[in-house]
Amino acid sequence: MELLRLYHAERVRAELKFFDLSFGPPGDNNGFVDVNDLKGRVAEALVESILRRAAYRVARVGRESQVHGLVKIGPGDFAPDFLVWKQIPEGESAQPLHRLFPIEVKYRSNLREFVRKELEPLVAKVGDQWPELYCIVVTDNPEDGRSCFQVLEFKNHTPGIAPILVDLHELTDLDIFKTTVHEYEGLVRDIFGLLNTYAHAQR
Repeated sequence: MELLRLYHAERVRAELKFFDLSFGPPGDNNGFVDVNDLKGRVAEALVESILRRAAYRVARVGRESQVHGLVKIGPGDFAPDFLVWKQIPEGESAQPLHRLFPIEVKYRSNLREFVRKELEPLVAKVGDQWPELYCIVVTDNPEDGRSCFQVLEFKNHTPGIAPILVDLHELTDLDIFKTTVHEYEGLVRDIFGLLNTYAHAQR
């Protein structure tokens, strides 16, 4: 696990150096990069790594993907960040032998504000088009006793009730071990702490 932490940390350092990134406030186009945008990209990479470690095949289908238009449903421009699937051994499940999960990944520091201002509108906007969507939220500021990786399962959401996030390892459908999530929480603290250090040093 220590090697994995070092690998991700070096990737962040290399990316910052290669692009000669400086940090500034959100929306500033004068050569500055919002640290939260970088955290969002790191969050996607960490979630993808978790899913692959859990034996999922992962296909990137978000806006930056060439296959975005192939999976877009409905008149809007929304498509999930990933489509993931995993073979289910015969006899162990009544589900199809391959289950397909659409995954959206978000980074947010303030989860309560995110649920109220962003997650509820997202469910209302794309819930009918993507009823099987899972929104995995990565945070470096979880409440006491909660995970850095939390998820909303759209199909179990009741309209009119505030969305409820559960810790990723508690979602039985995705079958991700608590020990795996715990290891990647260490990466969240290490890498996002590094990004915060870079951001403060550039101000």
